[in-house]
Amino acid sequence: MNSMDKLACIDLEGVLVPELWPAIAVRTGIRDLFATTREIPDYDALMRQRIVLLRQHGVTLSDLQRILKAIKPFNGALAFLQVLEAKGYRVNIISDCFHELADPLLHLLGGPTTLCHRLTVDDEGFVSGCDYYPRKGKEEHVDKALAQGQQVVAVGDAFNDINMLRQASQGFLLNPSISTLSAAPDVRAVESLEEILELIG
Repeated sequence: MNSMDKLACIDLEGVLVPELWPAIAVRTGIRDLFATTREIPDYDALMRQRIVLLRQHGVTLSDLQRILKAIKPFNGALAFLQVLEAKGYRVNIISDCFHELADPLLHLLGGPTTLCHRLTVDDEGFVSGCDYYPRKGKEEHVDKALAQGQQVVAVGDAFNDINMLRQASQGFLLNPSISTLSAAPDVRAVESLEEILELIG
């Protein structure tokens, strides 16, 4: 197979980089920002909660961006993507993150093709809403690739990744929470990116 026939759909947070919102929670002291899709499967409800909390505590988008400057990709994340590409995979980051928060990290990962959301901001600089990437779910990307005869490897770690992983030719759940693991006992759970590279051959 050439690179037109092989696609890797990779989640970002919890797979290639640390979860961004828990990092924000630590720096701001806003305890409820620790919640992620590992705990709250309804992503839109989760984001509405986050937006309210940020405004209540006076945290603007520029504040968030300053906080996240200290975040770096996981050790081995860039090498993982490079090995996938060397194996002939086109890499797509399929994430429910936001460009305004994640772009510096994506740059450190070599600037892979990324399909994620954008934040809207009001005149005071507060996050006011979400401009979601037009998809029903991450699995939509996998479905389209499979329909074109491509082999698809998918990697994720949370509730919002499960359908994508189930649809893929090979799907891997990386270090999932107990609740995520119990929701997807049929998906292969792995402990490291290196293990994934070994399993795909």
